[in-house]
Amino acid sequence: MTLTKLFEPGKIGGMQLRNRIIMAPMGTLLANKDGTVSERLCRYYEERAKGGVALIIIEITAVAREGRVDSREIGIYDDKFLPGLKQLVDCCHRHGAKVAVQLHHAGRQTIPEVAGGQPVAPSSIPSPAVGVMPRELTTAETQGLVEAYGQSAKRAREVGFDAVEVHGAHGYLVCQFLSAYSNKRTDKYGGSLENRARFPQEIVARIKELAGADYPLLFRISAKEGVPDGLKLEETRIIAQRLEQSGVHCLDISAGNYDAGQLIIQPGWLPRGCLVPLAEAIKKEVTIPVSVAGRLNDPVLANQIIEQGKTDFVSLGRPLLADPELPRKAMEGRLEDLRMCTACCHCIDWVMGNARPITCAINATTGREEETLMKPAQKPKKVLVIGAGPGGMEAARVAGLRGHKVTLMDKEQKLGGQLNIAAIPPGKDELATITRFMEIQLAKPGVAVKLGQEATIDTVVKMKPDVVVVATGSSTMLPDISGADLPNVSLARDVISGKKTVGKKVVVVGGGRVGCETADLLASQGKESILVRMTGRGPLAGDMGMMTSTMLLANLRRDGVIAKPNSRTEKITGEGVVVTEDGQSKLLQADSVVLSPAPVPDNVLAQQLKDVVPELHVIGDASKPRGIFEAIHEGYRIASGL
Repeated sequence: MTLTKLFEPGKIGGMQLRNRIIMAPMGTLLANKDGTVSERLCRYYEERAKGGVALIIIEITAVAREGRVDSREIGIYDDKFLPGLKQLVDCCHRHGAKVAVQLHHAGRQTIPEVAGGQPVAPSSIPSPAVGVMPRELTTAETQGLVEAYGQSAKRAREVGFDAVEVHGAHGYLVCQFLSAYSNKRTDKYGGSLENRARFPQEIVARIKELAGADYPLLFRISAKEGVPDGLKLEETRIIAQRLEQSGVHCLDISAGNYDAGQLIIQPGWLPRGCLVPLAEAIKKEVTIPVSVAGRLNDPVLANQIIEQGKTDFVSLGRPLLADPELPRKAMEGRLEDLRMCTACCHCIDWVMGNARPITCAINATTGREEETLMKPAQKPKKVLVIGAGPGGMEAARVAGLRGHKVTLMDKEQKLGGQLNIAAIPPGKDELATITRFMEIQLAKPGVAVKLGQEATIDTVVKMKPDVVVVATGSSTMLPDISGADLPNVSLARDVISGKKTVGKKVVVVGGGRVGCETADLLASQGKESILVRMTGRGPLAGDMGMMTSTMLLANLRRDGVIAKPNSRTEKITGEGVVVTEDGQSKLLQADSVVLSPAPVPDNVLAQQLKDVVPELHVIGDASKPRGIFEAIHEGYRIASGL
C-alpha cells in the first residue's frame, strides 16, 4: 500500500520536513539527575531519528528550575545545559531528522520537593491530581516567566534546534492561564478569554523578539480539557486564531490535563484517532498547519486523515516507543513488520507511577538502546523454546535473528498463549496485534513453529537441544474457599475465553487485574456484576499501574459494577457468595460466581528438565506470574545472551 500523503514533504514556517510524521514529546526520565542530557537519552532519540521520523520534538524541557515535574527533567534555563542539548541535536541531525525542543513549566502540577519550594500558578488553586496548594504568581513574576520562555527559545536556536514548541496543553502553566478551571485572576492575565490568552501570546511575542520572527514555532494545546470549567473546543477555536495572529507556525493538538489523564495518554478503551475530530475543528479556523496526536498507531489511518484534510501532520508518541522504525517500514510498504502500540499505558505508568525511566511493554530495547544492541551469535546453538506466549515468542524471535537454530513448541493449536485471552476484555483488543506481529517475524529467521505438540521430558531429550527456554506460563486453581467446586462457579479465564457462560447476576471474587477486567467484560455484555476481594488480597486492581487501574475502576463505576473492596469472602453457596462486610456476614445473591484467584507458575516441566539439558532458562509466568512486560523483556534478555 502506498501511503502517499503521509510521506509527502511538509513545511512548518520555513522548516522543510521529509514527511508528515512528528515524534510527539514524551517525558522519559532518561536525563542525568541534574537535568543535563545523558548518553542514554541521546541514543533513545537517535534511534527514532534513524527510523525516518521527520521532526522530533524532545520531551518537556524546563524554562525555570521551579517549573520542573521531576529533578531529571531536562533544563534549558541555564547555559550549563547547552553542551548536552547540542549533542542531542547533532545525534538526530546525523540521520536527517529535524529537532525541536518543548518549552515547559509545570505550574501547579508539581511538588515542592522538585520545585524547590511552593509551586506557582495563575491562582492559588491546587490540582486535584497533585493536591499541593500553589502560590499565585504576581503580575511582575508572570512577566518574568514570559522572559524565561523567550531566553530559553534563544538558547534553543543557538544550540541548533530547528524549532521550539511551547507546551500549552495538559494542565501545565500555560494551559493553567488559558483555562477558567485554574485561572481565577483579576489582573490583566485573568477573567475574559482575551485576558487568559494574554500570557501565551506574550510568550510567543518574546520568543520572536529573542529567537527571531523566522524561527519555527509550534504550540501544543489541549483542544478540550475534559473537566468542569476547563477549556472547551468553542474556546480553543478562538485561541487558535489568536495564536496564528501572534505568529505561531503550527498547532499541535492534544487534550486533557492531570485531572483528565485519559485524554493525555489515551487507553485502549478509546478508539484509534480519538482526537482527530478536535484537530479537524481547529484546522477549519486557521491557515497554519495542524498536527494531532492520540492513538495513531496505524499508518494507514494516519495517511487517511491527512488525505481527508483533517490534519497536516500526525504526532506519534507511544507508537514510536513500540517501533522506532515505524516511518521507514511504512514508507517501504512493510506494514506487516510493524510492532504496533497496544495502548496498554505501561510506558506512562512506569514514568509517572513508578518514577522510573521510560520503557515499553512490548519493545525491550526502548530506553536501553545501547545496552540491548542485538549481536550475531558467536556460536549458533540448537535452541528449543517451550511455550508460545509473549515471552516464548520473543525469545524464539530474537534467538532466530541472532543466528541460532530455533524450535518453538506449544501444546495449543495457535500462537499467543494467554494473549488470546488477555485481548478479549474491553479496551484490550490491541494486544492481538502482538501475536500477528510475532507470527510474521518468527518466519523470517526460519524459526520452526510446532503447534499442537506438548513438550515432555522424553520429547525434549530426543531433540537434543543445546538450550531450552521454558515459557509455559501460569495456571489457576480453585482457591481454598468453601463451595468453590459448586456447579454455579467458574474460573475467570474460562469465562473470558467463552468456555463457560454465566447468568444475569454475577459475583466476581478476586479484585486484581483479571477480576476487574472480567467484571468489565460482563458489564459490557449486560450482566449485573458485583466485585469482591478474596481474603488477604490487596486493593482492587492493585496489581496494575496507576494510570490503567484508575481508568479501569472508573469504567467499572460508569458501567454500574458494584465494587466491594472492603469485603471478605467467607463461602460460596448455590444462591451466591457469603461475605463479611463491616463486621457483618451477608449473602450477595447471584446466578453465577466467577473466581479470579492468583495464578501460579506452570513450571512442572522446568523442574523435570533441571540437570537434564545442557542449559535451561525459565522466563515469564513460568518463573513468576506477572505481566506481558516481564515476559517479553525476559525473553529478549535471555535470547540476547545465548
